Amino acid sequence: MTTMTLGKVSLRVNDLVKQKNFYQEVIGLHIIEETSQKVELGIKETGEVLVSLVTSSKGYQSEKTTGLYHLALLLPSRIALSGFLRHLIEIKAPLIGAADHGYSEAIYLEDLEGNGIEIYADKPLDKWDIQTDGKIKGVTLELDAEDLFSLTDQSIKKMPIGTKMGHVHLSVADFKANEQFYGETLNFQLTDDLGGHARFFSVDGYHHHIGVNNWQGIGIKKREDHHLGLDYYQMMWEKESFEQLKAHLKKQEVAFFEVNDQEFHLVDPNGILIQMHVN
Repeated sequence: MTTMTLGKVSLRVNDLVKQKNFYQEVIGLHIIEETSQKVELGIKETGEVLVSLVTSSKGYQSEKTTGLYHLALLLPSRIALSGFLRHLIEIKAPLIGAADHGYSEAIYLEDLEGNGIEIYADKPLDKWDIQTDGKIKGVTLELDAEDLFSLTDQSIKKMPIGTKMGHVHLSVADFKANEQFYGETLNFQLTDDLGGHARFFSVDGYHHHIGVNNWQGIGIKKREDHHLGLDYYQMMWEKESFEQLKAHLKKQEVAFFEVNDQEFHLVDPNGILIQMHVN
């Protein structure tokens, strides 16, 4: 049983209208709910929200703070990735990279305010390099775009049913504090370690739900409420695992805010808010 999946990622943005249009027209999400201050975007058919945009006109961007490196939308198939890549090329989207990671194939871009976005599809489990100690080694190879294109000649302009938030990759300040938080506090498994540069954590044997890196520098400042970018992200737990996690946090005397019996919030070592929900 999958005990945890990621929910929506919320972003504080300067220009709500332009960002809303970007996530609709380029990323292919539908508006699920909208007010003058917030837009929730996701999959139309299911109503699932994947990205939330919150206006913060007085906020400012700071490159040297902890926060979002990229959010990663997981497509349901390689064919979907092929069609979506065709869409991005047709509209001349601002692609910044593409890679074969061994366990997945990925395309990278940024939104209009510099928030990183990965669009990817997982490879079959038998293609993953799963080590005897449980680690799942990733690589960074050139994406075979020609082979990917051969799967379909139809572009996909909207995120298909089955798309979900696959992982969240964070810019962090202190690897030791993050390893303790995700490994000991939340009981995640360390699935890959790129030495002093990046580490990856997951539950349920996935290659990673959370990535952390220090590519912006060691000891960067924690993000604050006036910074644009990541507002919070969500983890959605199976009920039994949710209760077990709460009990574990209380035993460790970790501070968290209990909203109700279905939701609590806590802050990671980077000053990033995580909303925990019952799925």
